Amino acid sequence: GRDSSSRTGSRDGALSESGLRADEPVREDESLPSYYLPKKQLPTMVAVAKDAAKNEIASFSAKASKLKHEGDVFFVQKRVGEALVSYEKALRLSLSGSEEKAALHANRAACYLAQNKLSLAVSEATAALENAPTWKPALMRRAKALEQIGHNEKAAADYERAFRIDGNEETRRKMITAKTNAAKEKEKSKKELRGLGPGSGLTGGANRRPVDRRAALLAQQQAAQQQRQLEQRNAPTLTLAVTFDGSLKNFTVPLASVTYLQILAAAKSAFTEKLGDNEHIALKFLDPEGTLVTVTSRSDLRYALAASQSLAARTAAASGAPQAAPDSLVPVRLEVVVVDRTPSETPDQITPANVGSPDSSPSDGDPPAEDVIEIDEWLLTFAALFRKHLGVAGETSGPLDLRVVGLEKCCEALEEAVGTDEAKGLLKSAADKFQEAAAAAVFNWGNVHVCASRKLVDTSEPAEISGAGGEQNAPSEAALKTAATRHMARIDLEFESAVARYVQALAIKPDFYEASIAWGQQAFERGKVTHVASKEPFDASLALETDKMFALSLEKFAESLGMIPTEEAVSTSETGDQDNAQASVPEEGLSLKSQILVLWGNVLFERSQVKHHRDPSIDGAWRLDCVDAVKKFTDAGCVTGDIVRALMNHTSGVWAEEKDAAAAAAGGK
Repeated sequence: GRDSSSRTGSRDGALSESGLRADEPVREDESLPSYYLPKKQLPTMVAVAKDAAKNEIASFSAKASKLKHEGDVFFVQKRVGEALVSYEKALRLSLSGSEEKAALHANRAACYLAQNKLSLAVSEATAALENAPTWKPALMRRAKALEQIGHNEKAAADYERAFRIDGNEETRRKMITAKTNAAKEKEKSKKELRGLGPGSGLTGGANRRPVDRRAALLAQQQAAQQQRQLEQRNAPTLTLAVTFDGSLKNFTVPLASVTYLQILAAAKSAFTEKLGDNEHIALKFLDPEGTLVTVTSRSDLRYALAASQSLAARTAAASGAPQAAPDSLVPVRLEVVVVDRTPSETPDQITPANVGSPDSSPSDGDPPAEDVIEIDEWLLTFAALFRKHLGVAGETSGPLDLRVVGLEKCCEALEEAVGTDEAKGLLKSAADKFQEAAAAAVFNWGNVHVCASRKLVDTSEPAEISGAGGEQNAPSEAALKTAATRHMARIDLEFESAVARYVQALAIKPDFYEASIAWGQQAFERGKVTHVASKEPFDASLALETDKMFALSLEKFAESLGMIPTEEAVSTSETGDQDNAQASVPEEGLSLKSQILVLWGNVLFERSQVKHHRDPSIDGAWRLDCVDAVKKFTDAGCVTGDIVRALMNHTSGVWAEEKDAAAAAAGGK
């Protein structure tokens, strides 16, 4: 960047050939390409680039260290499979030939020793010694694995190398033991061979040693199997409270190993007498906001458990009942719903299936499961361009080791690559991505304030629970009233703080529609709180504030429709036949445009109820809002049955009968 403090005044005003004043010191200027800069400036730029490359290496090293620490924690907790995954990720970020890489391989060897996978432990320890030949933990762990396999002579050699490093007495003792066992092995082999002479038959000792070794290994395997069975018996379980057609059935599943498909099969089996052979079902639960969510993975099940725990805590707080123990698990409430097609299982990225498995490691069979990492196309293209300008050194496959290639050569190639025309478009793509990332960061900052505001409402009073299935609705009017009475100032503060961040996100990226959508939704939620607060006794100022919030919400949803990408600007109802679209909505989801239309319709529907409360006349203005809401729901491609149920629940009671609600829903098309 420019440094104004380095400039000095000119006495004669003369200009040098470089374009700078004769008495002005040369300075770096990012606005000039390198081939326009004075020659003596180039070494400075190379030095800066070197520092940047060193910082990049330091960044990788810091990430590797963090992952190693994570693996160490898993190992101490005896979560060996997860420790292996963490160490593997760290290895990808560590430099070849470093003690850091040796330590990671040695730690993986310790994991395989814990799993009794001795050959893999030997391989990992050997890889550690290839990076750091005197790394004592690797020598000790390889020796231990070799000893358990029965290769006492090789184990003794590793113990001897380790002893020479620091002269530790415990290491010397293990070395002597291994050498003694190796000598006994040799002597025993000689005796067995002598026993196979003429006339000795096959009754000598030649078969005893291998049989004993196999027996020892078999005993180890049986002990490991018994340990696994004991752990499975002591593993925590989870109770599922599943309802269907007014019936409730409970069954228990193992928390650590149960899969979505097993739960689905158990639920279908539990209600065999009520379900046809060819009927498909889905499992759903109510989230804290009262929305039915379909379970398709173990992560969904964890979310359902969290929702049930939250509901139980709030119910206990309201009734004065004692809270459950912190480590206890409440039953997870699930509802069986008949659908046209059974939802398929979605991958669970949080806990890969092979993590902690006693029979396989992340490196066996399939590649290790890990978090999905998205790499932008511009970054891959620029990396290829960088390799091209690096010359012969960049033609190798796999990752580049900057220490091998040479930092100075890398810096020169990077400088050359950045200056090409091809790089301009890539850098523009990079700038766009960073702009979006910055907007997303500020947007999520605003969402923190949203969570704080919602927490105030959620904890003011438990949501009402109705029906045998224990369904949880949205926050009750009593909860909103309590929140408005006790926390209105705090709710207002959190709303204003969230809006300030949304405004900042839109300033960074004007078409960041997520901020506009969230802004509209928060205005809607605040409007519901102020409406309840304005009712008894009637408060005209709060009623006016409610109207402003609803109007702002509609404005923001309309604004966000103009921001969404072209490919998302088609609602579900516009993608084809309406009946087919409706049939697929519960499982395939709504398009972005349809989701905004649903939010828009929710505001109109709520506003119609507010207007009805103020003026319940049959032809009041509230009716027009309700008609418009139905049209938004229909345009979004919502299932007709859902629209009918919404109308039946309207506070006016005009459409309480299903036939009346169905007629109104049809009229909105």
